Amino acid sequence: MKYFLLLLVLMFALVTAKAQKFEKAVGLRLGHSTGIFYDVEKEDLSTLRFMVTFRGGGDQFTVMKYFHNFDVENLPENFSVYYGYGIHAGYVAWDQYIQSEDHGYYWEEINAPVIGLDGLIGVSYDFRRLPLSITCDVKPYFDFWGKNIFKAVPLDVAIGVNYSF
Repeated sequence: MKYFLLLLVLMFALVTAKAQKFEKAVGLRLGHSTGIFYDVEKEDLSTLRFMVTFRGGGDQFTVMKYFHNFDVENLPENFSVYYGYGIHAGYVAWDQYIQSEDHGYYWEEINAPVIGLDGLIGVSYDFRRLPLSITCDVKPYFDFWGKNIFKAVPLDVAIGVNYSF
């Protein structure tokens, strides 16, 4: 009788069990552009990333669209590849050495707006039983305005941690 009840409970649990689909994530990115982000998966299986980064003595807000590829031939089962593009805006700050007849030589902090384009390519290790991922990515970016009129950084390498829910 107890085996029958156990079988009944097990069948009820299997019938009512649902697979959890992760549609959102929060995370931390540690690298040249250190920041925090919030991901939202869209219906077309792309993901929108909203990120606040801290670099160049200033802050930037980045919006990216990226795609996840979970079925890569030569990678182990828990690894996946992602790639995408985006845009950022914010400001940068730096110290500038100034010479003045009235005040002599001194350092002054200068702020300037910045806007630019971003790329993204990375590898993710997704834990099987936890809603966590560890990532390693490269996010090349191009700044317009700021300290220089045009600045290209091809290797903004970082590691990150994502929590999906």
